[in-house]
Amino acid sequence: MTVGNIWTPVRAAASLALAVLFAACSASQNSQSLPLGASHALQAHAAAGSLLQMQLAGQREAPVPLGALRRAMQVGMRPQLAFHAGAPVAIWAADTNFNYVLGQDASGLNTLTAIDVSKNNCYSPVALKVDARQNLWVGCELTSQSGTNGAVQEYSAAGALLNQYLPACPRPVSQCASFSGYGFDSGLDAHGHVFASLNLYSIEICNPNCTTSLSAGFEWWPKSKPSAVPVLISTGTSCSPICGVGYMDVDAAGNLWFTFSGYDSNNNYGFGLGEITSPTTSPALTIVEPIGTYGFFGGVYASNHGHTLNVIDQKARTISQYHLPLAQNGAPFNVLGPTLLNAFGIGDPVSGAFNATDSKIAIGDSGGWLDLGKRTGNSWTAIASPNFYSGLNGAAYSPSDK
Repeated sequence: MTVGNIWTPVRAAASLALAVLFAACSASQNSQSLPLGASHALQAHAAAGSLLQMQLAGQREAPVPLGALRRAMQVGMRPQLAFHAGAPVAIWAADTNFNYVLGQDASGLNTLTAIDVSKNNCYSPVALKVDARQNLWVGCELTSQSGTNGAVQEYSAAGALLNQYLPACPRPVSQCASFSGYGFDSGLDAHGHVFASLNLYSIEICNPNCTTSLSAGFEWWPKSKPSAVPVLISTGTSCSPICGVGYMDVDAAGNLWFTFSGYDSNNNYGFGLGEITSPTTSPALTIVEPIGTYGFFGGVYASNHGHTLNVIDQKARTISQYHLPLAQNGAPFNVLGPTLLNAFGIGDPVSGAFNATDSKIAIGDSGGWLDLGKRTGNSWTAIASPNFYSGLNGAAYSPSDK
């Protein structure tokens, strides 16, 4: 159990041995290979059959820094975990590399149920959110182990799959010859519209000649209409101005907030914060926090009934809290963290969410534990379990504050 800056991990000896191995071969967080623009990306897209292969080669951004991704891939045999419908889950956690969403008790230590999301064609589950009905929303990076298409899946509080929203050719469909896209996160507005972040998508438009382009952005669907033709929101092509969308959420006004990667005017690559206002009527993009604000993009969560924005910096291991609305270059009113490192200097909070009273936040850590933080006093606990050893990329309290 961890309090303050001292951590005595509660984990199996086998997990400890794995941590030693991971620490020995881990790469720096700054070793992430960077996008080289649309022409290079298209070549990589055609040459590689697996998104994971591209990410490991540094040709595509992963939801975590490259060093953390490589550590996470050095895992053993996939465990066989039991599903118990209706278990009294207090914290959901995304076991990204083993394709489970784990239901934990209030302490975070004990796994009460495990949803094998691969049975529903969800691979690499990343960010999680729990809505007002305690339904669980899962950002599935992939829908097959060899493809480049993602999904957003909705599960009941009991762990049953309810709906799946698949990024696909947007309007006008008649001009769209092909579409593929993947992302890490999702969000809901007050009207129930469903949004999926797209770290990268490829679209071929024929009108009448055919042109293929790469971009980042979002797709969205009307409430409870997963079979509807999605609406596409682009954040620009060829890394202009944004290369990849990271994580997202929706504020009280229905605006989208998201972390992103891109290049500044001096061609420096880095991570910032963006906003899409009026996304369902007349979307407009603003870069609010410039490139270089964060060391590596992390989770975005709108708490306090959508009036406080929380942005995780995976490299700094901090959570910047902003009052909404937020002006360009606005400063956070508070910074939580840093979250804790283990004895080998490993720690990487990826994405998370607050509880119903906004007093606690749970974050999935790719190092292999849950980062549980108390807002008052900024105190942190690292909760490890043998079921976490491959790393967690998302977590959410149930009930949440949504």
